[in-house]
Amino acid sequence: MQTTMKSLRHIAGIAGCALLLTGCDKMLEFEPGDVILAEDAINTADDLQRMLNSNYDVLANLLNGRQQCIAELLTDNMARPYSSLDYTAVWNRETNFFTPTTGGLYTDFYYAIYRANVVVESFDLVEGLDDATRLRLEAESRFVRAVCHWYLVKMWAYPYGFTADNSHLGVPLRTDAVAPPSPRATVAEVYAQIVEDLEFAKANLPDENGPYASSMAASGFLAHVHFQRQDWNASQAEAERVIGSGLFQLDDDLDRYEAGSDSVLAGDLINPETVFGIIGGYFAVDGDSLLNDRSYAFRDNFRQDNNLNPQMTFSDEIHQLFQINQADDRGAWINSNEVTHKVTRFDGKQFFNVPVVHLTGLHLLRAMSIAENGGDLSTAIADINAIRDRAFGADQNDLGPGSDAGTVLAAAREEYRKETLCEGWELDQVKLRGVMGEDETVRGAPWDCPGSLLQFPNSSTTAAGFILNEEGGCL
Repeated sequence: MQTTMKSLRHIAGIAGCALLLTGCDKMLEFEPGDVILAEDAINTADDLQRMLNSNYDVLANLLNGRQQCIAELLTDNMARPYSSLDYTAVWNRETNFFTPTTGGLYTDFYYAIYRANVVVESFDLVEGLDDATRLRLEAESRFVRAVCHWYLVKMWAYPYGFTADNSHLGVPLRTDAVAPPSPRATVAEVYAQIVEDLEFAKANLPDENGPYASSMAASGFLAHVHFQRQDWNASQAEAERVIGSGLFQLDDDLDRYEAGSDSVLAGDLINPETVFGIIGGYFAVDGDSLLNDRSYAFRDNFRQDNNLNPQMTFSDEIHQLFQINQADDRGAWINSNEVTHKVTRFDGKQFFNVPVVHLTGLHLLRAMSIAENGGDLSTAIADINAIRDRAFGADQNDLGPGSDAGTVLAAAREEYRKETLCEGWELDQVKLRGVMGEDETVRGAPWDCPGSLLQFPNSSTTAAGFILNEEGGCL
């Protein structure tokens, strides 16, 4: 297992160098067009590792709540933002190529992809690089590349299955660091590359790899990817690989967001459900405690205990969902005055770890896959009841052993929505249900109305033939 304080110091140290502007990490000076610097900056295996770690740094600053907030605003989970014009544009489905928040998100995902490609293309610059190190570096880089492409295609394109052959437009596919700006690839092409990269990572990484990409993390993402592809067998198999590994356990409480302090290190508080997550908080660095804030977008947008008017509050629909059965302990995530429904899930947390792929989600993905595919419903029922027992108390709200597939699917969807509130996963469910032909709406408008997709930033139009998303029409 690679989880060592040395490896955690390495990640924290990169962020610290950037923060202090000491110039101690030349890798962080790279910009998407600066490939020529690689020959000067990459000379050793350690240089490659530092560059790879800087990829994780970018990814951590994307999944610290930035992506999750945007995704939540595209569903029925959230009320209208309090004052943010950018967030309101997302909620209204009125983003354009000048919306800086979504444009910055898009650019930073490609920034991480660019860095991953630089690592893969720089092996020949290093003399004496052993095969095992080269394979691991490539596998981790391709994991980051796959994850970033997947978040992009989910939010800037219509879902897999929107056309019979998935020939509808996806996002630019970047597997070459020096390629010129490119038009949008098809969704089929983007998904094929995502699956190929994740399969490579799955086959060539250890099951445990500390805070870095691992074989299990690749399987966790593959379970989500295959679920969106409606490949229920593949999704179930990947979820079962993680669940059956014994490396992760369902947490007994309802809090996956472990908060540290200057005396309790973030790396020592990884939640047992976390298959892949973002580690943030305090790290030990050369005898000192260094803060690496990886949760600010959650904290600053959701927390209501130190913010009179948080940007992100729950919708009436979510409030009513928890009113149906008030024995649900997750109802404590809402502080409602019957007009505004504030989020308490992050109260009291200043700096905390962010689980991205977690065991609860995989149990419920497996349950939904089984229900969709006509598999062994007893396994799906057990998955759902394990989650419900935690929320309601043992045997207090269990599905009966004779529940049919429709009942199981409805229960798994409800539990998934509750458990992943604020995490951005409901947007996947909305698009999947819509593309499967269900009567899916978001705030009274069709799920796929013009404006339901984020608009590409203006910089993307430098590629010849680039086609923007249609705007407006969701009112």
